[in-house]
Amino acid sequence: MADPQEWMLKMNERADCLHVLTSGVRSRQTVEEMTMKVFQAAVEKRLSKILVDVRELYGYFGFTDINYLVREIMQGLEGKGVEQVAVIDVKRTIGMGWFLESLAQSYGLNIRVFDEAESALLWLGE
Repeated sequence: MADPQEWMLKMNERADCLHVLTSGVRSRQTVEEMTMKVFQAAVEKRLSKILVDVRELYGYFGFTDINYLVREIMQGLEGKGVEQVAVIDVKRTIGMGWFLESLAQSYGLNIRVFDEAESALLWLGE
């Protein structure tokens, strides 16, 4: 388990959406722990939408890490209460698309990645 000092989550409930701000280390372990905590909070509050801002995370999180996150973690959470997830991130991959978004959608997960909050909120219907 990662040292809790390595990362931070701030969660606020707004309308029918859980807003999450993250900061700290971006690693496979910390992202997995954050994902589980955010999902659990949304389910407990009966919120089907999540907006998570990960722009303040630092550290390498590559294609194999994203693949693990989607296939091993997120896919197991499908159908358990969260229907829509918007992620705000800094563009790190080459090309036009977001690897997380295309991979997640190929597994039937309703996840979109944005580089600013306004578009993410519009997509969530806020």
